[in-house]
Amino acid sequence: MSPTSISTTAARVVSIVLHPFLVLAALALLAAWRVDPASLSRTALGIGVAIAIVSVFIWQRRRGGHWQTVDASRRQERPLLYALALLVAGAYWIWMGGRASATSNGVLAAVAMLCVAGIANRWIKLSLHMASLSFAGVAAWPLWPAASIVALAALPLLGWARLRMARHTVPEVLGGTALGLVTGVVLLAAA
Repeated sequence: MSPTSISTTAARVVSIVLHPFLVLAALALLAAWRVDPASLSRTALGIGVAIAIVSVFIWQRRRGGHWQTVDASRRQERPLLYALALLVAGAYWIWMGGRASATSNGVLAAVAMLCVAGIANRWIKLSLHMASLSFAGVAAWPLWPAASIVALAALPLLGWARLRMARHTVPEVLGGTALGLVTGVVLLAAA
């Protein structure tokens, strides 16, 4: 295996392990575990169903030739992804009772973040990988500071992976990071 293919494989692994669905699912599970342990099984079930729905949708879009990659890398592929993510996040919020809680407030913040990214998509394809990880890094601070530090420390590695795979440009990586950080700070300030 050449160094280039090893590097690309490593970038793919990092992008999969730190995929927005996995990062946001981990954050929701962490919030449920630390703030409302009684909701942990309901949260896990809701996340499992949401991931299954989104996975089937992504598989269908990719298999049907509508998307070049599984992460909707082209800007024109993104509007439908944003719509589905908002629908799934809204359904999850209702599933969790539609009331203010650690997980539902986090879901609403993530929805707001997706809305901003969706609007910005007209001009720039912000990295949702970077936005999700930076948001989770900030939002996790009051729940478990060690997890927060790990998430924030992983940002440069994820940024490298997104650039290495040519999924984003430097402004898209930095813009996604900034969006996630600001959203996380707003969530904590509102708490």
